[in-house]
Amino acid sequence: NYVLMISGSKIFSYAGQRIAIAAISDKLRNRFYPALKERYGIGRFAESYALTFLYAASSGASHSAQYALAAMFKAAADGKLDFVAHTREYAHRAHRVKELFERHGFHIVYDKDQNEHVSDGFFFTVGYGSMPSSDLVAALLRYGICAISLTSTGSLQNGVRVCVSQMNREEQYDLLDRRLRDFAQDYARK
Repeated sequence: NYVLMISGSKIFSYAGQRIAIAAISDKLRNRFYPALKERYGIGRFAESYALTFLYAASSGASHSAQYALAAMFKAAADGKLDFVAHTREYAHRAHRVKELFERHGFHIVYDKDQNEHVSDGFFFTVGYGSMPSSDLVAALLRYGICAISLTSTGSLQNGVRVCVSQMNREEQYDLLDRRLRDFAQDYARK
C-alpha cells in the first residue's frame, strides 16, 4: 500500500507550473522519528511530511495543472500511459552519473535507509573524502558542476545532492566525466 500526496510545488518553479506526486509506503508513512517530533512536534513521517514540508512548499496547483494530472491518471488507468517507464529515465541517468562520480573518487553518502538500499532517482548524494559540504560545493562550481550542499538540506553529513534532471544529452556525460577527472586530479585525497 502506498499513500499518494499531491502538491503544486513552488520549490523549483513558479506557482502552479508543476504538480508533484509522492508515493510513500505504509512502512515509511507509519515510521516514527524522534528528531521530527522534537523539531516539528509531529513524529510520524507522513504527518510531518504533509503538514510541514508539503504544506510549506505547496502553492496550490492551478486548474490547468490539476486537469492535466487528471488526464494523465486517466490515460494510465486506460493503459495508454506508463508512468513507471517515464520515471525510469531518471533512474538510468542517476545510475550513469553515480558511476562517473564514483570513478573519480566520490562516495555515495546516503545509499541506505535503515539497512535498505535507496534506489536511484531524480537526486542522489555524494561526498569526497571528508571535504565539508560548503567546500565541496565551491570546489565543484570551479569545474562547472552545480550541486546542493547537504548542509542546506538539514543533513549533518558531508557531501552534496546531485540532480540529474538536466542530463538529457549524451555529450553531457562526457563533459561531466572530463570535469570530474580534472577535479579529482586537483583535489586528490590526501
